[in-house]
Amino acid sequence: MKKIALLLFVALLWMPSQTMAQLGIAAGMNFDEMSDISGDKEATFENATGYHVGLYYDLGAGPIALRIGAFYREVSDIEVDLDGIDEAFDLTMIDVPIDLRLNLAATPIIKPYIFGGPVISIPSSSDDAYHNALESFAVSGNLGVGISIKLGSMRLFPELRYVIGVSRFMKDEFEIGNISFSADEAQRHNSVMLRLGIGF
Repeated sequence: MKKIALLLFVALLWMPSQTMAQLGIAAGMNFDEMSDISGDKEATFENATGYHVGLYYDLGAGPIALRIGAFYREVSDIEVDLDGIDEAFDLTMIDVPIDLRLNLAATPIIKPYIFGGPVISIPSSSDDAYHNALESFAVSGNLGVGISIKLGSMRLFPELRYVIGVSRFMKDEFEIGNISFSADEAQRHNSVMLRLGIGF
């Protein structure tokens, strides 16, 4: 999955320049929530905050645009109660969002828009036990609103995003701190993101 995501993004960067094609950078805050684990033992996760930063390639004409990005996302100090034992771990992800954007109106300076699409995430943790409990990749749905603001030759893209976990984020059977877990349901990861992009 890592190689596929990287090749897709590099291929977009090498595409010939077209009208409305734009390379940009973006960064922001993420407010993360992971669903609790129920099964033979319980695990309760607290909400956490973090940041993300990355590149995107915007390609489109008229009211519709396609945007593909590659982002590094970090979530620090996720508190979890593991069947009465308090633990904390860090979480990082490589996110590849594929957004289809629809412009709602067009003025010379400001263009509000909505967008949606899938996000492929590759999670990891510096804690070996938690890293081994994570799936190799996860799929989410991505919905949001934004505004394109023209400033000279650049454009600003302030956005509000909601990322909804679709696939399992952690394995159905894993071990943390010598405690074995067997989950009844898929454990998912959702996020609210505030992001500011700059297109060149």
